[in-house]
Amino acid sequence: MSDASRRTLFQYIYGNWATMVTFVYAELGIADHIKSGAVRADDLAVATGTEVQALTRVLDCARILGLHSVDPNGTLCLGATGELLRSDAPGSLRDVARLNGADFRYQPWGRLLDYVRTGSGQGLSPTWQNGTIPYLDDKPDTLAMFEAAMSQLATHMDEDQLIARQLDWGQFSTILDLGSGNGTLLEAIVERHPDTEGTLFDVPEVITRLPRQSATDSQQSRLQSIAGNFFERVPGGFDAYLMKNIIHNHPPTRCLQLLQNIADSMAGRDARLFLIEFARTTGNGADTLGCFTDLNLNLLVGGSVRSIGAYRTLLQDAGLELGQIRSIPGTERVILECRTLRGESV
Repeated sequence: MSDASRRTLFQYIYGNWATMVTFVYAELGIADHIKSGAVRADDLAVATGTEVQALTRVLDCARILGLHSVDPNGTLCLGATGELLRSDAPGSLRDVARLNGADFRYQPWGRLLDYVRTGSGQGLSPTWQNGTIPYLDDKPDTLAMFEAAMSQLATHMDEDQLIARQLDWGQFSTILDLGSGNGTLLEAIVERHPDTEGTLFDVPEVITRLPRQSATDSQQSRLQSIAGNFFERVPGGFDAYLMKNIIHNHPPTRCLQLLQNIADSMAGRDARLFLIEFARTTGNGADTLGCFTDLNLNLLVGGSVRSIGAYRTLLQDAGLELGQIRSIPGTERVILECRTLRGESV
């Protein structure tokens, strides 16, 4: 075995060490504290309420990871990678690091062997039964972190702008974004298409945290919001329905119920549904992110990343027809355009 192969395997074996050091760095806001002037280990221990020797060990490992450097006087200086863990840094990934190390996301991976033996994350993941958002219903700080992490991931890949440019959303007067989160995708769309009005639809816990709209902001004035549960009812009367990263977050029965609700709301109108999702392929190494996302979601929430054929079957079962498929450049995502099979409810 070559030295390179051994080094690679050691990275895989001990990768969780780097994950958790990065998580602690992000969770404690170390980068923010360093930027604010707490540049020595004892200063950081006071600022973060931690034990100085234990923190020093973590900081030593963070230095090895390249998050910061240390001069002969013991002064810490953020590196380019560590800068990305600042809360206010352009392209910050701090909340992504916090999410990936949070107990409800990280601990189930420690029981991956149990998942393989049983074929289910039930009893292993606290979000498996009802999903992530319901689980975080009584954990507002963690819910805010989760939403921020989703936004950071989209910003990191420039996904919102890529999707906004990918097709002529201006052909639709009204668009409903289901499971909209903080609304950055729909904001990008209405910014590029001034004649389009958008409505954000999510659970009350998410909608109530949206920033207040300014009447003087023409873009914000074209964004409305509705609170609700799309497993119970989907508002009707829209020209287009949009869902990003929703279908892969739920088990098949719930996906079918959601899509049937959308089909009912689209009935009698020449409306469109657009799904933005990962799509599994058979090419070696062609869907790295989709492959790991599939495993992660199936373990955590019973979801899955599907092939195009599987999406087509699921949509047909819900009374919807898969039409044009668009790849999003630079990502492993696709935009699936759908309409009702016969323009009627199923």
